[in-house]
Amino acid sequence: MRRKVMGEWDAKAAFLSVPDDGWSFVGFANALPCHPSEAEGIARYLHRKKLIWLSMRQGHGRVFPATMRPGRGRPKAVGIEQAPLMDPALAGFLTQAHPTFLKIRLLLGTDPGGAWNEHQSAKAEIRYAIAVEATKLMTLCRTFAKKHPAITVTALRNALWLDRPHTMPIVAQTQPDLAMAGSEQFTERPKGKARLSKNLTDEERMMSYIEAAGASGIAVYEIVNKGKIARDRVTQIGEMFENMGAIRSAVVRMSDRGRTGMRFFARKHGEPIVGEGGRLILT
Repeated sequence: MRRKVMGEWDAKAAFLSVPDDGWSFVGFANALPCHPSEAEGIARYLHRKKLIWLSMRQGHGRVFPATMRPGRGRPKAVGIEQAPLMDPALAGFLTQAHPTFLKIRLLLGTDPGGAWNEHQSAKAEIRYAIAVEATKLMTLCRTFAKKHPAITVTALRNALWLDRPHTMPIVAQTQPDLAMAGSEQFTERPKGKARLSKNLTDEERMMSYIEAAGASGIAVYEIVNKGKIARDRVTQIGEMFENMGAIRSAVVRMSDRGRTGMRFFARKHGEPIVGEGGRLILT
């Protein structure tokens, strides 16, 4: 009798159009139709007859067309193409900027710590070197923004802060366009003075720095950083210029609590005035 009843479902199953994503037992019962309590038993029977394919996972069954029966397991899910979380060009830019971020972190690691007046010269050199790297990053950003106008400056800035949240505040100290509250467009690139020719000698380069420094003069470490000239060489050239009467020099400090250091002054500014405690007095 039971075999005869089940045989009736064979005929009904032949007219079923099971969707590729399958039916639950409730959907299968509505399609036959039959009572939901009988759906599992009928599905198992039709599965054995290879009229449908029944998949059971963790106590939950799902009915699929017999033609989709794979070797094992349920049919593979239809591939859904996911949009990338970040523009590939922007992700590539972050990779390009990573060496600059690494240099900044390494420079920060060389900070001797302590108060500014304890290691003024060393801290000043580190600060200058970090500013140079921040300028390089700003140049990269300008070039990228010009090459990819579809990517907004805000998106570029947000990507940088997301990627390097601990380094970007340091960059923003000298590059306000890259600060979190920066504008939607980069400001025009400042037109600075013409770059010195690479063919200048150390003496010519050093004299140009001293003349451009004005009445406040220029420290030895600043010439070392700007001209990439060895400190001993800078001292030697300075003594030569002073003996020739082209410049003047003095060991001074720029603030009451600052560290003293050798500074060179162009002769046209007169003799440097040194106050009590070695403080340079600008007239």
